[in-house]
Amino acid sequence: MNKFVTVLLLLFSLNSYSDYIRTGPVQFEKCFLILCSWETGDSYLMGNSLYGFKTRYDRREIVEVVNNNTMCYSNTVPGSIYFKGEYQSKTNEIRFKCRYVR
Repeated sequence: MNKFVTVLLLLFSLNSYSDYIRTGPVQFEKCFLILCSWETGDSYLMGNSLYGFKTRYDRREIVEVVNNNTMCYSNTVPGSIYFKGEYQSKTNEIRFKCRYVR
């Protein structure tokens, strides 16, 4: 029985292992007419609640990795970005410094 439980725990822990860890703040592209810049956000709106960005990302959630695997781009944000509770922009792409862990 002990071995069975150990094998189950090992299987579940392997499935939940992440490929990239966010090591820096989340940034989003904010544009005014034709001028665009990368701004920092700390949460996003889903439903009626603000949620902080997660720290661990699976490789399927990362769209592109550049700068020798140190900058990740992801399309996992569903919409509005907030910084310290104030609305900043609506986007679906974010970027952040990351580290490959596998």
